[in-house]
Amino acid sequence: MEAMRLSSVLLGVVVLMASAADERTKRPNVVVFLADDLGIGDIGCFGNGTIRTPNIDRIARNGAKLTHHLTAAALCTPSRAALLTGRYPIRSGMASHHVGRVILFVPSESGIPQNETTFAEVAQRNGYATALVGKWHLGVHCKVKDFCHHPLNKGFDFFYGTPMTNLKDFGDSGDKVATSQFKRFNPILLSIIAGTLVAAWSLLRFGLFGRCGVGLLLILLVFPACVVLFVVNNFKFMNSMIMRDFEVVEQPIRFRNLTQRFVNEGTKFLEERQKDKKPFLLMMSWLQVHTSDEFKGHSAHGAFGDNVEEMDWGTGEIVNALERMGLLDNTLVYFTSDNGGHLEEKGHDGSQEGGWHGIYRGGKGQGGMEGGIRVPTVMMWKNHIKPQTVIDAPTSLMDVFPTLMTSVFKEKLPTDRVIDGRNIYPLLSGKDSTPPHKFLFHYCGTDIHAARYTPGKGEDVYKVHYATPRWIGESEGCGFMCHCNERHVIRHSPPLLYNIAKDPSEKTLLDSSDPENRKIIQAIGDAVQSHRQGVEDVPSQFAFGRMAPRPWLQPYCNFPYFDCVDAEYGYLHDR
Repeated sequence: MEAMRLSSVLLGVVVLMASAADERTKRPNVVVFLADDLGIGDIGCFGNGTIRTPNIDRIARNGAKLTHHLTAAALCTPSRAALLTGRYPIRSGMASHHVGRVILFVPSESGIPQNETTFAEVAQRNGYATALVGKWHLGVHCKVKDFCHHPLNKGFDFFYGTPMTNLKDFGDSGDKVATSQFKRFNPILLSIIAGTLVAAWSLLRFGLFGRCGVGLLLILLVFPACVVLFVVNNFKFMNSMIMRDFEVVEQPIRFRNLTQRFVNEGTKFLEERQKDKKPFLLMMSWLQVHTSDEFKGHSAHGAFGDNVEEMDWGTGEIVNALERMGLLDNTLVYFTSDNGGHLEEKGHDGSQEGGWHGIYRGGKGQGGMEGGIRVPTVMMWKNHIKPQTVIDAPTSLMDVFPTLMTSVFKEKLPTDRVIDGRNIYPLLSGKDSTPPHKFLFHYCGTDIHAARYTPGKGEDVYKVHYATPRWIGESEGCGFMCHCNERHVIRHSPPLLYNIAKDPSEKTLLDSSDPENRKIIQAIGDAVQSHRQGVEDVPSQFAFGRMAPRPWLQPYCNFPYFDCVDAEYGYLHDR
């Protein structure tokens, strides 16, 4: 009898363990595709008839197209921080008060703060295997080589990609971001250095200054100019690299076949999950705009069009791998961009290399301009999102955090911090058509340039502009990039008011003297004021002291040559 009772207990334990294991395998997987500088006008299902994106279009066809999906910033670093945390960048110190609005150097102290929780960390503590492949751009080290901002310390088990971004400095054309904005950058610095040296020699020669005075002059003028000259002309060495976890495996980046390498790493991660049956979160963060030989001349729109089509191919390869492994039906797939197209970005030959804004105004870097923050977004999740769903209500990249936390990981939202995103699963699943956001605020750095208001069921969506960029002529651009400070913006009082549900191109200005419109402007103004009062002061990650490069934080490989090729993909480089 005792033996039978023991056998029953053991059998029950085995059944419970098997049930728990089965439940783990049923937990939904997550794949996040994040494009870089992709405009809403660049994708087929959003109206582009000349760039072919069948794989992204397939996600929309089998799931939802979000036509009013907004980033929390019009630039990559703050936007990516908001995506991962569900919070406006200003709450975490990831919004800048000056011209440098993204992390500029890998060997700096800037990065996503350690006390911020990412959706990858939530997935990790729920037993998910997590991986980031591609672009990070949210920092690496703090004051020492501690990898405090590194993906592996922000919730990812595996990382293969660049800790930085892709800049024209990293190519072979000789173009540089600094000299594209300031054409005579190097000659001016060299003139300052030469002029100061001549002046110092003259002052000493004629006894007008002592050695201490001349030394001070050299320290104040020549030394800073030499440092800036070195940094600008060694930007590629300092920032262009590929890391595998904590190790630099390639420096500088060899862009040829880079998308294929990212696809290979993502596919290997999925194969491992197929074997160990662990639920997973995979983030594929594409890097633009360099194209492999296989896709050169593939599109009708030069290098950028080729790159979009290559990115679409890569997206399709990952989705096809999910399908081939029998994982797709239990996977939430989300595709979006970190900001809109960079309208001013030109290639060495003058061709467009920064994405297109479609029917919307403005682009990357332009605060509250629609073309810089409304991004092409599609989602797919079988048995949860009906095929060919279209969501026109305003939603945000910040909504990903609470949606995953609540509807996928089954956790309650944290109460120790403000979460600005909303769970949009009810909207996606068709259970509730109520717009998730009554108000959304659009920052340019630390300043609110615009805000939108969605009353009722969303038939109307009102948007006010408190400041707009000083565009050059009719270009809707500002040289290389529009900035946020007073010299570069036009202030509006009363603010400009549009109904973007009916006028998405913002061509018809509403009369601000109309009593009903005054009420709308007042309601938005009150919401802006309330929001500002709820934002606590935190240390800025963009303080000049944090952003400056530190030699002791410089990652490198193959000392003293600082040049290496990822040995695992040598066969691709030799093609």
